[in-house]
Amino acid sequence: TSTKHQISNMKLVKEVNVEDLFNELDTEEDGAVYLSTVVMTLKALNQDIEANLQVKALLDDLDTNGSDTVNIQEFKELMKELEEAGWRKQKPKKTKDITEMDIKAIFRLVDVDKSGNISRTEARMAGKLLMKRFAIKDVPKWMKDVDTDTDGRLSYKEFKSAILGP
Repeated sequence: TSTKHQISNMKLVKEVNVEDLFNELDTEEDGAVYLSTVVMTLKALNQDIEANLQVKALLDDLDTNGSDTVNIQEFKELMKELEEAGWRKQKPKKTKDITEMDIKAIFRLVDVDKSGNISRTEARMAGKLLMKRFAIKDVPKWMKDVDTDTDGRLSYKEFKSAILGP
């Protein structure tokens, strides 16, 4: 790798303002964020969800350790650990740049109960993630519009065509 490439990678880490990200996640403005929200958001924002196994392992570990919330200090430590493991913020992609792998990875993240469908509740819980990754603003309306068989759930096929267009 060239020096120029290394410098741009270093800049990438600094682009994430940890305090801004924490405040964005702290919807109740009480100085604590739910770990499940942190994990889902960081997985969604991670440049390469599937490939970076160290980051994936760290996030999966957090997801199951039972601790409900983190404060700003814990969040900063977590971000430092993740960045050292290779976590990088994904730039929003234009529709033409979204790959099948991106869609599958996000679908699996949102499908919390692993039913193979995304329920309204799962979509609502993943609202920020969907907005950040695919610029979907009004999740309930979006769900209604793209649920072609009107069963109240999105199959992978419906989800994929909603993201990429028909």
